[in-house]
Amino acid sequence: MACLAEYTLEAFYNQVASGVLDKAEKSLQETNKQAIGALKSRIQELDKATNRLNWQFIALYSSTFVAVMMVFILAIFLYVPSKDEIDERRADMAVLKKYPLQIRENDDETLVRIMRKNCYSFEPSNVKEKTYDWCQIDPKKY
Repeated sequence: MACLAEYTLEAFYNQVASGVLDKAEKSLQETNKQAIGALKSRIQELDKATNRLNWQFIALYSSTFVAVMMVFILAIFLYVPSKDEIDERRADMAVLKKYPLQIRENDDETLVRIMRKNCYSFEPSNVKEKTYDWCQIDPKKY
């Protein structure tokens, strides 16, 4: 009889233990499902925020790059003379190198010695007040 009571008591404990374990397992599974659902929504929010942030950085850096390139190109067009102007300056220098010119710099201005009596105007004859601003250079040695 003791053996039967012991067996019944053991069966009862096993049944109670398995019921408690089943309930605990079901409770843990339900809690895990809720936690996974909450984490999925948070992960989706983080992905959206990261994507938005990446686009903001891409837009910021690309617009900065475009602005810097535009300033660089504008500086080239404003400060670098054209090829025609460079060729014209070289031709002027070739003509001037034939003569031993007297050139001085005074107050950030470049001065050239000229012959004041030999100045000409290339304005038409019907202009009343002509400007005689084309003068012959004075090719004397220093």
